[in-house]
Amino acid sequence: MPDTVHQLLRDSEENYLNTSFWEVHPLFLMVQNGETDQLGDRLHLQLERFPSGRISRDERKQLEYLTVSLVNTFMIAAIQGGVYPPDANAAADRALRRLSQSKSAAEIPPIVNEAALRLCKMVRDTKLHDTGNVHVEKAKQYLSTHLTQEIRTEDVAKAVGVSPYHLSRLFKSLTGQTLREYLTGARIEMAKQLLAASNRSIPQIASLLRFCDQSYFTRIFRQQTGMTPGQYRKEHQR
Repeated sequence: MPDTVHQLLRDSEENYLNTSFWEVHPLFLMVQNGETDQLGDRLHLQLERFPSGRISRDERKQLEYLTVSLVNTFMIAAIQGGVYPPDANAAADRALRRLSQSKSAAEIPPIVNEAALRLCKMVRDTKLHDTGNVHVEKAKQYLSTHLTQEIRTEDVAKAVGVSPYHLSRLFKSLTGQTLREYLTGARIEMAKQLLAASNRSIPQIASLLRFCDQSYFTRIFRQQTGMTPGQYRKEHQR
């Protein structure tokens, strides 16, 4: 593992709750491998072992520091497991926002557990959707890293190193979607993150993600999520 991961694990292991509660390294590997069932069982058992009594202010601060370290560690595990880094970072940011809003120490362990499970599921889903074809996976990566730009099939094909015609046929046969459909879905996923985690207005998000207007953005968003952008923001923003 990279030095940053080793340092995060060492930081966690030096804190007072780690050895009896989170036991970081096995959890890191479960997140990295997308082992959601095993991780869920392990986290449930460890949550039951969390001390229920009052803790001092210094212990609270130490617990908060440990939580930041753990969430960042699990974020790195997810990235190493194949999750697109901005997606993993958004999941970690959501957990840390909840931490900043927590009012009691008892609220903190579930924040770590939920972040670990969310990131682990993201790894699992990424692995499930891996086509095993290098050209298609490169195309997916290109699309995911250019969500705010105008993208032509020719641009993707050039980046991947095949003809536009061959890429279009290959992508459709292995993913069940056209390049445009995949790009739209990825943009909607990014829109969900921005609605939940930012103060950008809905028209600003629509424009940033290259939807022609807010009306079209709302229609596509509703088709894919079952709710309007405004409803999604109200339900998910913290």
